[in-house]
Amino acid sequence: MKFLVPIDGSKVGIKVLKEARKLGEKFEAELLLLTVVDDLNLKYSHTYPDYHDVLVEKAREDLEDVAAECKDYQYGVRKFVKAGMPYNEILKLGDEENVDLIVMGNRGLGAFSRTLLGSVSSKVLNHSKKSVLIIKSDFED
Repeated sequence: MKFLVPIDGSKVGIKVLKEARKLGEKFEAELLLLTVVDDLNLKYSHTYPDYHDVLVEKAREDLEDVAAECKDYQYGVRKFVKAGMPYNEILKLGDEENVDLIVMGNRGLGAFSRTLLGSVSSKVLNHSKKSVLIIKSDFED
């Protein structure tokens, strides 16, 4: 089995990884950790040529730090850093890797914020061909 675990660097992301790891151990699943550098953050890359590389490298470093939670995980961990729209990159990698489950967090946006801003977790939930498990959190980042 394979579980895709999108990580956004928040406290919620750490909780999601811990829960995905517990579930993964029960099902002997490989964990695919994904961090996405949002396209919106890349809009200045034409003005600052190194901006894209700096953001991607920072995302890679942050993912390595979070992945330390899984250093002794016995069923395999792979790490991916992508650039694009987060929900789109999550869906795309889920399909490319033929994952069995996407395990992700819900940042707890209220109904108004979710309607106004959209939510990565709700877009993935509504558009994924794969099963999705949303880990709810008691706190906001």
